Amino acid sequence: MCWWCREGTLQTREHLLPHCSRWKDQQKALWMAVGQATGWKAGRCRHVQISELFSMEICDQAVMDFLAATDVGKFPPRQAEERGQEESG
Repeated sequence: MCWWCREGTLQTREHLLPHCSRWKDQQKALWMAVGQATGWKAGRCRHVQISELFSMEICDQAVMDFLAATDVGKFPPRQAEERGQEESG
């Protein structure tokens, strides 16, 4: 299950970048940046395969900005705290 939206959806890159309700504002910025980088219209951006997006060097900055603006790729705060306690205890 997705840590961020808890909607019962598997937490995959195909969920997190275009669909996860937790990151709607950041997704909007991502797809606008992808559209500017590629010249695609908004509809095309929303239907790109995430693996294709990751393979396009011109989209690297948009993806990196999305990751920097979100906690995607990090443990959620509660789990991160628990991991720190396990390592120090």
